[in-house]
Amino acid sequence: PPISKYFLAKLKSGQFKNPVVHFGPEDVVGSAAHRGLMSLDCALMLCKSNLSAINESWQDLLDVIFALREVDVLPSRIAEFDDFADSQGNPLPPSKFAISSQHKVREYNQSISSTSNSASNDGFWRSLFGFGSKSVIRDANNTDKIDVDVTKTSDLLECLKKIANHAQLDQIIMKHPNNNIAKRILSKLIDCLLPAEIDDPRFEHNSVFALELAARLLISNNSNSTDLFPMFLSKFEELFAPKTPGSEDSSLVLKFPYLLERIVVTIMRACIHLYDIVELRIHLQKSLKLIEDLPSSFTRTIGDRLGCGLAIVLRGCFYLFETSDEWSTIKTLLDIAAQDKSGRGFVFDGIASVIDYALPSPDGEEDEGAENKIEPMLSHDGAEAMTTLLLNFLHGSYENDLTYKIPSMMCMKKVYGCLQGARTLSNTSHDHLQLIDWEKMVTTIYNDVCLSDDGLIAKNGFESLKRVLLSTNVESIPEENWFILLDMVSGRPPCIAVQQARTSSLGFIERLFLMLMPYLSKKKENWVKLEEFTITMASLARQNLRAGRATELFETTVHTLTNIANVMSMTGYVDGEGVNFCAWVSETLLDELERVGACGGVHAMMVAAHAQNLS
Repeated sequence: PPISKYFLAKLKSGQFKNPVVHFGPEDVVGSAAHRGLMSLDCALMLCKSNLSAINESWQDLLDVIFALREVDVLPSRIAEFDDFADSQGNPLPPSKFAISSQHKVREYNQSISSTSNSASNDGFWRSLFGFGSKSVIRDANNTDKIDVDVTKTSDLLECLKKIANHAQLDQIIMKHPNNNIAKRILSKLIDCLLPAEIDDPRFEHNSVFALELAARLLISNNSNSTDLFPMFLSKFEELFAPKTPGSEDSSLVLKFPYLLERIVVTIMRACIHLYDIVELRIHLQKSLKLIEDLPSSFTRTIGDRLGCGLAIVLRGCFYLFETSDEWSTIKTLLDIAAQDKSGRGFVFDGIASVIDYALPSPDGEEDEGAENKIEPMLSHDGAEAMTTLLLNFLHGSYENDLTYKIPSMMCMKKVYGCLQGARTLSNTSHDHLQLIDWEKMVTTIYNDVCLSDDGLIAKNGFESLKRVLLSTNVESIPEENWFILLDMVSGRPPCIAVQQARTSSLGFIERLFLMLMPYLSKKKENWVKLEEFTITMASLARQNLRAGRATELFETTVHTLTNIANVMSMTGYVDGEGVNFCAWVSETLLDELERVGACGGVHAMMVAAHAQNLS
């Protein structure tokens, strides 16, 4: 509508009965300052009331908002960035990219301040208020802001704050039931990410703010997000693309790392809030894949934000990941975030949180009230992804950091046990865990945990290995891999000086004997290797028994050998060619007990069983 007639009609209707700008007796009526303030107040109010009538002027409105931000008069609800926080609720510290961007703006403000007396009359605030001098002031956060006039700074800033607050700019930018208006605003905000002129020192400073406003517009209009987010993705793909198509030149956005950092944060925020919208998932997946190809030097610098954001995505959306490709993407990104110490803790906490929430206890122990609790279960692909990441933590693959060795082992035991249980219930032939992962898991736990000089750590390791054995179908692992495990156990036993570790190993050795002997001894070609393992284990038992009778190690060794001999002597324990071989194993272990007079009632049971087998 014609602005003059329309504005007069609004005045008559009483819409502006309570103006923000007031005149006192000491004011000069018609001064440039008051004309400027009234114009700004009225213009913003008109914008808020007539959003549908704004067409070409959106860029001008955004320039006004940027200018208000420069002098720090925007309400905190629109000026502050939404960012991730740690587990205590503390916002993450600014990255070096953010600090560098602020430093550039500060230097620019200081440079225009030093030349203000000879400067031209260009500039938003000068044209609005008619002032001819500027200075730089510093706010409570030690950030430089442009002061319009030294003598009028305080009054003008207070008045500008009232105008900005009264205009409710967040309502202009944020939620819009009209999809066309939302797309129009978003289009202008996204255009600010890569304007025609990028040599302006304030380009990155303003671009990240425009991106923040755009992200809030997207999240607050989630009902229209299927139309809005593809606009983001299109711009992100343009920014991430090489400067020259088909070349290996770095993308343009890498020249502005703070803007790139905020794009990464925006992608993760979009996933957190919008992944439940099925139609958007393919677009969100494409945006996540953009992060995969970023240089490691960049991702390490923002490791804390990347790790924290991905942990939230994982925890909030894991049950929505339906394909192996989705899990492959999140696994790759979590691995990237864990490369740097600043993000490693967030990644592990996210994995542990999902496992604790989604998987039942492997021991069948449930929390009180668990029967009434409906939990989203972790998919097969998700469990495999978690296992791979946990193996990296367990093995110290991230900068040789073994901080998470024990907790990762406990998590992995739970994942593996539930994977096997699910496989048994479904009765499918689908491999629950890649053989290479199984071998890596067992080898890592044994070498890095079970052989620890800390007896308690070693004990936890052997308990975890026992759980793995109990959860593993013997026939699902090739025979050569079982022999690799037997060679590792017999060739590198825990040091006898660490008696707690040596004692804990006996339960694992007992499980190996009782699980593997009936299966492996059926083939005569396996007997030589099994004999070597049995003789080595008998030798280790002899060392244990000679270490002293009044020890837990002695008692546990006697109990273990007795139990193995008794079970392997039972009728029906094994059939075929393995019967005689298992009888020999029992006798070999029995000899070690007889050496110290600890045979007990085992001998009579074995003689009776042997006689029955011969008959």
